[in-house]
Amino acid sequence: MDKNQVYQDVVRTINQTVGRKAVTVEQIKSLVNQAKMIRRTRGVTGLMSFASQLPYRMFTQQEIERLQRSPRWYELSGKMIDLMVYEGVITPMEARMLKQRL
Repeated sequence: MDKNQVYQDVVRTINQTVGRKAVTVEQIKSLVNQAKMIRRTRGVTGLMSFASQLPYRMFTQQEIERLQRSPRWYELSGKMIDLMVYEGVITPMEARMLKQRL
C-alpha cells in the first residue's frame, strides 16, 4: 500500500466513524508537516503535547469517544503511527513504544 493510499484510508475511516467529513487528506498531510516542525523545534515532549491536543481541535468529545469505541481504532492508530515513521516524524523504536501504549 502506498503512502497516499494510507492517507486516504485513514481519512475514510475517520470520516465514516464520526459520520461527517471531518478531515481531508490535505489536512492530515498538513498535520504531519506541523508534527515534523514541532519535533525539530521542540523535541519529543513538544510533539507529544501537540499530538495530545489534536483530537480536541478536530472533533467533538462525542466524536472522540465514537472513534475510540470503533472496532477499527487500533488499526487506525497503528496506520497513523506507521505513517509518522514513514514520514520521519518518529523513529521505529518510538512507534513500537506508542503501539504498546494503545
